Amino acid sequence: ASPSAPPSATEPEVATPAPPVCTRYLQAGQVVVREGDPGNSMFVVLEGRVAVLRGNDGAANTEVGRLGAGEFFGELALLTGTKRTATVVTVEDVVLLELTQAGVRELGKDYGVKGDEMQVTAKERLLADTLRSNPLIAALPQEVQHELGDAFVPCTVPAGETLLTRGQPGDALYVLLRGKCEVFHTHGDGRQSPYPLLEEGALFGEISLLRSRLATATVRTVTPCTLLKLEREVFRKAFLGQPDLRGALVRLGLERLKHTIEVMGDK
Repeated sequence: ASPSAPPSATEPEVATPAPPVCTRYLQAGQVVVREGDPGNSMFVVLEGRVAVLRGNDGAANTEVGRLGAGEFFGELALLTGTKRTATVVTVEDVVLLELTQAGVRELGKDYGVKGDEMQVTAKERLLADTLRSNPLIAALPQEVQHELGDAFVPCTVPAGETLLTRGQPGDALYVLLRGKCEVFHTHGDGRQSPYPLLEEGALFGEISLLRSRLATATVRTVTPCTLLKLEREVFRKAFLGQPDLRGALVRLGLERLKHTIEVMGDK
């Protein structure tokens, strides 16, 4: 059975300056990092094993992998400034090396953690998150998947922020990794018609990107969200001519346009 996350975490609650490098000795069953928390350090497993857990909508955490000696985690949040996208729990007694940005710069070479290696690993995990979240991207040829993994930029957005505004041009294609967004159409009389909530794995923004049209609905974050963002210019330069990706996005866009027409006709 997958381990569940205990209530206590090892990350300090008080915002005090962290040392560049710190060795942590933890017993089995302790939380190292918790999903949704800020990420200001990464960890290298020196001894023992940890489990990587992910939850959704308050459901029980599901184990998605295990890491052992020589492997590392937490680099994505540290490198990008996004929040933790998973909970990590010790499954046996472990020894961890915790590194801040300064620690990575100053002592990375001594501990065998190279900056380029971290970047590659972060991209691979980002791609794995994208594939797990979105079946449209998972169905694309592998080479296109990897190009997308390199092009997407992770970002964290607070609750209540508008990502797309109806009647305004969209600036990017988004994949929602964590959190929820509301989508609604505003009628001429000010009345709003909601669409179903966007949840983990949702992709949006394709209509404006593909068809040079204004956004057909407003998208706003309901909870703090972690997203992957593909800027308009990057999409146009690198992916506009990809027939597989373009075809999949066109089909998705047509389905949404049909739904929008139905909503607009709802008096």
